[in-house]
Amino acid sequence: MTRISTKDFRNLPIEKWNVTTFREYLKYEHEERYKIPYVTRSYAMEGRMLKAFIAENKPEATKRFIDVCFADYKPTREYPGLNFAFMYSYMRSRLLPRVLEEIRRKGAHLSRNMEQIIVSTEEIIDYL
Repeated sequence: MTRISTKDFRNLPIEKWNVTTFREYLKYEHEERYKIPYVTRSYAMEGRMLKAFIAENKPEATKRFIDVCFADYKPTREYPGLNFAFMYSYMRSRLLPRVLEEIRRKGAHLSRNMEQIIVSTEEIIDYL
């Protein structure tokens, strides 16, 4: 089996995403939404921010946070685009709690369903 490149965000499982994958995802989403190239002031600083964010919140929450930021941002003439440094600095305190709560609820719902499935299976086995 061939190894999937970390730049290939479409085929790489979300749990294996790293800074390189997120940079490619940001570039792609930015160009799709705003029709202009993705620009950041410092790729080194942005890379450190992404790495810290991924370590703290896991890749799934990071991707969801980026998606919510893109959906929330309204471009202006002065600021026609968005980058992760802006998301991290100015949108994190407002949007991240909502994203984390959504993921927590989804996880709680899935764990409840698994418990119900296990109980149902045990009852069926006991019945047989």
